[in-house]
Amino acid sequence: MKAEVIFTGTELLLGQILNTNAQYLQQALASIGVDLYYQVTVGDNLSRIIEAIQQARARADLIIIGGGLGPTEDDLSKEALAAALNLQLKENSVALKIVERFFKQYGLKMSSNNLKQALLPEGARVIDNPAGTAPGIVLEHNQKIYILLPGPPGEFKRMLEKEVLPFLRKRIGKNLMVIRSKVLKLTGIGEAALDEKLGELLHSSNPSVAPTAKLSKVHLRITAKAQNNTTADQMIENMEEKIRNKLNDFIYGVNEDTLAKAVIKQLQKKNCRLSLVEVFTGGYINHLLTSIPGHKNYLDLCISTSNSEKLANLLHIAPDLFKQNNYVELAAALATGIKNYTNADIGFAITGSYQEGLVYIGTAYKDSSVKKMQLWGSAHEMKERAATTSLSALWQMLK
Repeated sequence: MKAEVIFTGTELLLGQILNTNAQYLQQALASIGVDLYYQVTVGDNLSRIIEAIQQARARADLIIIGGGLGPTEDDLSKEALAAALNLQLKENSVALKIVERFFKQYGLKMSSNNLKQALLPEGARVIDNPAGTAPGIVLEHNQKIYILLPGPPGEFKRMLEKEVLPFLRKRIGKNLMVIRSKVLKLTGIGEAALDEKLGELLHSSNPSVAPTAKLSKVHLRITAKAQNNTTADQMIENMEEKIRNKLNDFIYGVNEDTLAKAVIKQLQKKNCRLSLVEVFTGGYINHLLTSIPGHKNYLDLCISTSNSEKLANLLHIAPDLFKQNNYVELAAALATGIKNYTNADIGFAITGSYQEGLVYIGTAYKDSSVKKMQLWGSAHEMKERAATTSLSALWQMLK
């Protein structure tokens, strides 16, 4: 079954509201093997919603519309569906009871415009909404299924879980499938090199393999469609083995794993202690590392300051080194200085210039090295990129 999702609401297009319903719905559809090829967001405009529905019915078996079931003039989803299918809107007694129930339950007076919420396109069935005034709708018309749900996340998710998914499972019947995914996380390799190494694996259809570029990282999503979770997971495992045979040196984790977690894991594996000097990132790397359970056993000290006088005195570095803008020598001296000061196994330092967009990463381990990176974006974005690049460099060195 192919699905298309339409979310209505000008506030979504303006970015005033984060559409959490989208992710929840995507995961729900995947859990029953429904293929979602298109997701559209439309403002509160009748003609544009009608157009979106007409486009969706031309390429999908299941059309789900979220939002636009309220009592106000800009709630237009039912009107648009009726117009797109050339159907009349008629008052539904079951829908009316749902609307009235809410006001009776809370002792509130119902406005006349709430009666609009009891109108349904001809042939539609009601989906109960225990948490609000807007009934949902299921309409089967010309071999297409249309489902309308209210926008508030609490109502949307509850109705999807309790009513819509059971209906779809029953409707799909013996053809019910599941879609499962696993994300492999890589660093130290770019998309072009990854594409070259994976070759034909990227053209596999089931399971499919799709790369996504991140900051100093690449995510590989393996997705399989099968009749049950066990079969899908086995298909993913088989593909993962093929990928690891080609790229294992670059894979630092899966799914929710982070680079910080991967670094702590490598420190634990090698029984090493790390000390940091963060001139450029102001303690952000330390923040990421200390969020990982067990970090206390492997982190000695983090100094986050740009006070050159204090750093020079504490780490026994020549003060002139800070004035010469020789970041390569400075990064190396800071890394060696913090290692010696704390007697840690690894000294790490990051310095640079926001104005020039340059960062220098110094490491003192079995030997010393400095890595130079060109950054871009706002100060916050550069800090985040620098931290990610630093953790990637640490992980690769330890690996």
